[in-house]
Amino acid sequence: MKNISYKRDIVLIFFLMILVLTIMPKYVISQMTSNSSMIVGANILGFGEGSNEGVSIEIPDYVFLGNVTKEDPYSDEKKISINNTGTVPITVTPVLKDEDEIFKNLFFRTRMGSSNLSMNIFYRIGDYNLYIDKPATGKRARSEYCYMSLNMSGFDGTIREDLIDYRTELVFIAMEY
Repeated sequence: MKNISYKRDIVLIFFLMILVLTIMPKYVISQMTSNSSMIVGANILGFGEGSNEGVSIEIPDYVFLGNVTKEDPYSDEKKISINNTGTVPITVTPVLKDEDEIFKNLFFRTRMGSSNLSMNIFYRIGDYNLYIDKPATGKRARSEYCYMSLNMSGFDGTIREDLIDYRTELVFIAMEY
């Protein structure tokens, strides 16, 4: 009986030693150093064979969103057609060319009134992506659309006077999917 208890004690001690040896170095190292981390991202373009050769889009030259007032801070919601005229499936992301306090309040969504609720969600400019498949064989382009609107309800800046035909430039970044 003592022999079984002795073996059990040895196994228990052995197990505890392994546990201590695996946890202790991590604890000691974490107590001796101070670390911070940062996430870094980049678009690496032009390195692949034939990269960007098949990526090409057509977008409208100009879209007018209508009147936006302090009492009615929502613009008209405009349908934006984007044509994939390339040869590969793409993802299109609209971004502001330059920082703009007003047009940073542009929002996009894929569909209006869709039964697929995720397509009804508004995304702020820069956070929205639209997938467009490659054109069908023998076709020049494949068209998809999204909706764009200006929502100034959360605007907390100062506008000293009316801004008539106020404009900014958007860039639609198209990348192979």
